[in-house]
Amino acid sequence: MPKLIRFVLLNTALGVLIGWVVAGAVVYFNINGFGDLIWGSSSRIAALFILLMSFGGTFGFAVMATAVMLMPTDKDQFDKL
Repeated sequence: MPKLIRFVLLNTALGVLIGWVVAGAVVYFNINGFGDLIWGSSSRIAALFILLMSFGGTFGFAVMATAVMLMPTDKDQFDKL
């Protein structure tokens, strides 16, 4: 796999993982009653799916975009990644 593709996929996966952790923390710590709202819902699975996908997509894109913007422009420095 080309190094640039691996770089983007790795950073995106890291961002999705961070997003899922943050979403889990929001539900677990019941921030603004969000945990009660989800666990009291009749469609818990759909609510959790939407929450995880939105947080994962947002954080995944943010981490990937930040990594690309901060990527070294010199080939020698990029090879060290």
